Amino acid sequence: MSFLDDAQAFLKQKQNQQTQTEMVFLETPESRSAFEKELRELYENATWNEIGKAIDWGMEVMEKPYDKKTFLQKIRVKLED
Repeated sequence: MSFLDDAQAFLKQKQNQQTQTEMVFLETPESRSAFEKELRELYENATWNEIGKAIDWGMEVMEKPYDKKTFLQKIRVKLED
């Protein structure tokens, strides 16, 4: 294999890992907790209660598996000032 072939294989592997990581989004309590912390950093004025309600609402409205980017767009309205 040449250098370019190695680089393309590496990039493809990284993209697959990222896609798999996004597919298990909000599947475990640990991932939900990490997402709540991430949202708290993004929306500093939102309370933990508001963040929890927004996540619950997003989980009701959307179907599994959740896409993180789409999920963030959906709940943004609930968390912005």
